[in-house]
Amino acid sequence: MRFPALVALALLGACGKGEPDTLSAESALAPSPWHDDGPFRFSDATTASGLGSFQQVCGSAEKPFLPETVGGGCALFDHDNDGDLDAYLTNGAKFGQTLEQNPSDALCLNDGRGRFTDGTRAADIDERRWTAGVRVCDVDGDGWSDLYLTNFGRNTFYVADGRGAYVDRTEAAHLAVNSWSTGASFFDFDKDGDLDLHVANYVAFDEARMLAEHPTTSYQGVEVMKGPQGLPSAPDCFFVNEGALVFREASAELGMSDAAFGFQSLAFDFDLDGWVDLFVGNDSVGNNLWRNLEGKRFEDVALRQGLAFSLSGRPQACMGATLGDYNGDQRADVYVTNFADDYSTLYRGEERGFALDVTQSLGLAAPTMDKLAWGTGFADLDLDGDIELYAVNGHVYPQVDRFRLGTEYRQPAQLFECVDGRFREPAGRGGKAFADKRAGRGGAVGDVDGDGDLDLLFEDIDGPPRLLRNDGRNGHGLEVVLVGAGANREAVGARVRLRAGERVQTRWPGVADGFLSSSARTLVFGLGTLGKADELEVTWPLGKVERFTDLQIGTRVTIAEGVGGAAARLTR
Repeated sequence: MRFPALVALALLGACGKGEPDTLSAESALAPSPWHDDGPFRFSDATTASGLGSFQQVCGSAEKPFLPETVGGGCALFDHDNDGDLDAYLTNGAKFGQTLEQNPSDALCLNDGRGRFTDGTRAADIDERRWTAGVRVCDVDGDGWSDLYLTNFGRNTFYVADGRGAYVDRTEAAHLAVNSWSTGASFFDFDKDGDLDLHVANYVAFDEARMLAEHPTTSYQGVEVMKGPQGLPSAPDCFFVNEGALVFREASAELGMSDAAFGFQSLAFDFDLDGWVDLFVGNDSVGNNLWRNLEGKRFEDVALRQGLAFSLSGRPQACMGATLGDYNGDQRADVYVTNFADDYSTLYRGEERGFALDVTQSLGLAAPTMDKLAWGTGFADLDLDGDIELYAVNGHVYPQVDRFRLGTEYRQPAQLFECVDGRFREPAGRGGKAFADKRAGRGGAVGDVDGDGDLDLLFEDIDGPPRLLRNDGRNGHGLEVVLVGAGANREAVGARVRLRAGERVQTRWPGVADGFLSSSARTLVFGLGTLGKADELEVTWPLGKVERFTDLQIGTRVTIAEGVGGAAARLTR
């Protein structure tokens, strides 16, 4: 057992007092049935929105090979700068097909009221490489969102041309990773003003050999596909931005040469030393926490800081990860989704960048044990000032449905609310839309229909996506958009704190969280019944701090770096 003193603190729970709960005690608190009369009411708007016409393809029904099980992410972003959120949906493929035979990803354009039409061809997108992740970021700082797609095969870097289309700059930018890439994070690691790129890679999958040998393994006595354990892991890549959209791969010289089964990454300053660090959640092995040594090298401190393993001291099977501040102490908390027969893990941020696995004491262990979770996110879905937590679930083995193994292939998504420092599934469990069982994977959050609250977009394998429209808002919110100086226009690496009454909320813009997905860049702060926010504090990526006061509810403000009080302008 490592760090016994820290473990003891973790068992004390969210408020540092009280007796630890057991899994059996948690299990006695059975969730209520799904219904639409609870405090959170989401309705399935997939068909009405037009998104239901998209069909994701991910291998064969039996899933005999690992790439057929992982699926991909999705994105909500303003592609055409018209003020509403468009959607990017990733697609897979089937073994034995040519590139031309594979289905393409899709870019779906929003009419401003949550109805979408296909804009893929008009945007010059034709992506058929078995896409895993979509990272949206304005990499060159021209005011238009660019796309970096991580693939099973060559990755693709689409740069916006400023007229509604994209140009493939992958080779010119030296970003053509020919691996099986998953997560991607843009951030300014060396404080030179532009954005560098970390790419997580998963398995060194030898397609010809796997198809010939057809390796399998046993899961609870059932023969299933093999992986990732028993297969070689792939080393991650780190690209230094040398200007003019040209990158240099520098993982070895920066100390990032370890190979792991990487999935999702989170770029944030965990120790508050002014340099953006990187958490990488790994499947089946310990996670990484790469401490940024003042832009010169990285050092893996995950074991020392408490983010490598669960409370029991063992590795888990990280799929997705998200960043938030659930208890309002202004420290970053990390939530990691994991495999079935294990809980998804909430690491509470502590002083000096330490983290504690407080999952069991917060009530999150038992309700996640029988789920295999992927996409996830912290968001204030009812705008009351407390953040909720959602998870997109679905198993990887279709064979589990043939046996009584205590789990199932298609699983419902989950919603958790934070009440008195603990999480629980709310009455109604988010509405009947959450009851739909799918092989869920990616997830993104944003205000799709422009009504001021946050909606959810889920990507499922072998079927259409799900658009869950939020119909149950209880409070009012404040929307904030940051405009950074120079190439880092999205202010990736900034930290935003909002004080309203006695409550402080913290957000980290530009963090690539969830599962291989990208959520809307607008920061949404719930204010409940309060009429205004007392103070908004922005710590910009290079350390400058600016404060703004008397911000009214129900508005969107755009804050430009370095302009001062006049920078906070009402945009809605």
